[in-house]
Amino acid sequence: MSLVRSCIRLRSQHVKMPGMALLRSVRYNSTDIPKKPVPATTTSETKPTQPIKETQPEAKKPAKLAQLISPATSTTTAAAKSVNKPGSSLKTSSQQTKKSLFAEIYPIDKEKVTEEDLDKWIDAVRQLKNGKQNHETAEEIYLGQITQPEPYINRSFEPTIEQIEETYAYSNKEVPLKADPIVQNLVNVIMRHGKKALAQKTVSRALYIVQMKLRKDPIEVLKETLVNLGPLVKTRSISTGVAKRTIIPVALNERQRNRFAIGWILEASKKRKNNDFAVRLAEELINAYNGKSSGYEKRLQMHKAAMQQRANISIK
Repeated sequence: MSLVRSCIRLRSQHVKMPGMALLRSVRYNSTDIPKKPVPATTTSETKPTQPIKETQPEAKKPAKLAQLISPATSTTTAAAKSVNKPGSSLKTSSQQTKKSLFAEIYPIDKEKVTEEDLDKWIDAVRQLKNGKQNHETAEEIYLGQITQPEPYINRSFEPTIEQIEETYAYSNKEVPLKADPIVQNLVNVIMRHGKKALAQKTVSRALYIVQMKLRKDPIEVLKETLVNLGPLVKTRSISTGVAKRTIIPVALNERQRNRFAIGWILEASKKRKNNDFAVRLAEELINAYNGKSSGYEKRLQMHKAAMQQRANISIK
């Protein structure tokens, strides 16, 4: 402790001790161990620094500079060295010799661009501004291709003979729809609570069963069934301006006829004994296609009612 106190006292008096670094007055606990004083290194003990030897001789610098200036000659020398080396392949030499015009005049390493390369570029730009037509240097050729790309763009399209024949073959054919409207109408009628995917799955399964049993196109079977089952007319009551109302027959369009037929098919399929609705729908479609559905009786009753009121057609 006496040594530490003496050092602090000397520090306060600005007295330097030779060969000894003064300690800072640091407050520490009794359990902390103070660091040992580090002796100051004298200038006489320091070793003189040795000069760094250059790894690359000065004779190789002009050769590297020449390679940067003329990249085409450097590629030929590299190819010649690769041929002299044992085990070198012809593929590597061909890849080194074949370089694009952009790689030759604009190297990837931008730090290696010299002032001579910049002078060449500036000279090429000046020549193009003056209206020089014959491009001689690589820089002029590259800039000429950039400023005038029209000769290298083929805007006109000339079809081949095979393409022309293919267009004539498909000229009279209609583009098929993504989905049949009649099938979509059936799906929309079956759909409940917005679950269209479930309705599409049910209809696709029912049409598959129809195809397996009848061995015919199920969509054509559905269309033919709706045409045969759909009614042509219906009756409607209108007011005549007096107390009594009059019933007149009204013709139906295709969508209305299909709506009546689909409703009768679904009503009859619900009465069948099967847990799967797709199976019941397929059985009812087959039954209606064969002319044995209960919907034909309802169709006949609608036609009879319209025939009875045919005398009121002229009333509007």
